[in-house]
Amino acid sequence: MIEKVEKFCLENDLFSAHDRLVVACSGGPDSMALVDILRRLQHKHDLQLYIAHAEHGIRQESSLEDARYVQNYCRKYNLPFYLEHLNVPDFARERKMSTETAARVLRYRFLRKVKDATCSAKIATAHHLNDQAETFLQHLIRGAGSAGLSGMRAVNGDIVRPFLCLYRREIEAYCEKYDLQPRLDETNLSLEYERNKIRLELLPLLEKYNSGIVKSICNSAKIIAEQNDYINFSAQKVYNNICKQSADGKIHLNVLQVKQEHIALRTALYRLIIRNVQGNLENITAKHVDKIDRFVHSGHAGLILQLPQYLTAEYGYGEVIFQKNTAANAPSAIENGYNIKIEMNTAAVLPGGCIIEMKKVAKPFKITGNAQCFVDGDKLSGEIFVRTRCTGDKIMPKGMNGTKKVKDIFIDRKIPAKLRDSVPLVCDGRGIIWIAGVQQDNYYALNKDSKNIVYLSIKNL
Repeated sequence: MIEKVEKFCLENDLFSAHDRLVVACSGGPDSMALVDILRRLQHKHDLQLYIAHAEHGIRQESSLEDARYVQNYCRKYNLPFYLEHLNVPDFARERKMSTETAARVLRYRFLRKVKDATCSAKIATAHHLNDQAETFLQHLIRGAGSAGLSGMRAVNGDIVRPFLCLYRREIEAYCEKYDLQPRLDETNLSLEYERNKIRLELLPLLEKYNSGIVKSICNSAKIIAEQNDYINFSAQKVYNNICKQSADGKIHLNVLQVKQEHIALRTALYRLIIRNVQGNLENITAKHVDKIDRFVHSGHAGLILQLPQYLTAEYGYGEVIFQKNTAANAPSAIENGYNIKIEMNTAAVLPGGCIIEMKKVAKPFKITGNAQCFVDGDKLSGEIFVRTRCTGDKIMPKGMNGTKKVKDIFIDRKIPAKLRDSVPLVCDGRGIIWIAGVQQDNYYALNKDSKNIVYLSIKNL
């Protein structure tokens, strides 16, 4: 098995001679086998190993025993040992994460801290083929695309996975052969965690249909990964042909040309553009990518699409311009809503998929329903922005002299409670101009002396 791992590492360029490696070690069978095998290979390849153990602060004394076990192993073989005590439960509560996600975030933060401190090239983890199958199923259940179903890679940035050539049974046999006596984490048996349910319930059920299900899933993940790599390779070629990056970092996408591409290439292209603009795909989901595609096909000049992380896509003449804004000049998020600046003679796409348009017109024209209105432009004060409602919001309904709470207007119009927080309010420095699609404020209404006429409308993208 040592030779099998060594061959896999060399074929996939997981390490080079003289490399420094941080090895993540929990004390369980997988990570102890990884440390032991790399220890046996280190002199042959002149590797410097640094063993890093994250104590998650979840299992109290049992968790501390894990740390002592790993430390004693490192002392025995004179391996540098790094330990950090984490408080995963508190971190999960503060960030509103699952315990699994919080543990992963803190663990990798610690591992990269050790990597930097030791000037190491890479971080080695003990993920194996059974983990690969579990990851595939976890992503499949959540509705992932080809990127998620590609599974884990042997090399992913600074992370290397020498055991992606091994099954769990091989690792357990190795631990028994070399009498490693690894620690067992009792939380791995808890069905409170999604991954444990997949390992303990779903995979055994699937094995009744196919005894080699883990191998089959891993083969599928490999095929999907290869196809996904080809799509991304092709998307890069398309990007080079139809996108231009200006000196200020904005990326200009040719609309006519991108519409001619297959949807698979378009979605990969949008992700590539976002990654090039902001350096990552943080908080970008399939819904955002789909919204961009609809925006590209249905938008018009002046339209602005707001995306996460202060990212915007603006429809120009024959192009869509992607740019990363700063907190100072970007729409500012408010609790459970948004606050988006809108310029005259432009339109803004709201997070819910609606479009608010604002433009000057020479004179009023006939309109029907509540989806459009005219306001006196001379009465507008300061910047115009679109936001969701806040507690205590009031307007003076058109045709009335007194004010009324927005909440009461929603009740009178029988707008369902679950939809009220998504109704856009067009506002200026003075107050609410228009509850879009519902009610105009009387102050801004046209009169016989109005000369500067502004037209507002709301519609779905």
